[in-house]
Amino acid sequence: MTIDNLKLLMAPPADPIYPGSQKEWSAFQKKIGLRFPRDYFTLVNTYGSGRFLAGEFKVANPFDPNDEGFAEFELKRLRETKASAPNEVPYPLFPESGGPYPFGTDGNGNTFLWITDSGSDKWAIACFNSEDYSETVNHSLIEFLVLLASNLLEINRKKFWGSDFPKDQLEFMPRRLPGRRPRKPRS
Repeated sequence: MTIDNLKLLMAPPADPIYPGSQKEWSAFQKKIGLRFPRDYFTLVNTYGSGRFLAGEFKVANPFDPNDEGFAEFELKRLRETKASAPNEVPYPLFPESGGPYPFGTDGNGNTFLWITDSGSDKWAIACFNSEDYSETVNHSLIEFLVLLASNLLEINRKKFWGSDFPKDQLEFMPRRLPGRRPRKPRS
């Protein structure tokens, strides 16, 4: 599945917010110490900042100031969980070799991470539920989003959402930048 499949389900904005330049992507990868999947670049460059599925699914954008601490926050939370319940987080955590790197969340409290144990375009995706389970699927990010939006993604051998999204919820909601208030005319 490609970005075109995703665009057919959820149209991207005409002018994405914080899409990241090639120079910014290079600097980001160097800072983190990972080479990220190509489809992550494609997704952020195409959609920018915002939420998929009428606000239900967020892919963190490394160039959006609001997402700057996303990965660190999620990794801290996972370290705390692993310290108190080691079986709930069955992986070493990033920056350890092969450790999961967080990239998204949903409205149900799930965190989505890449398992960084192979070449980046082959990273599996782990879904950690804050309540009771983790599951790993072997899909690229864009394929994952297409399957999620089509209600064809299975986690724990069940459809992830349980029911189909209504057509009006198959949308990408771009992040709104704070705007200036119009000035009141002087009397």
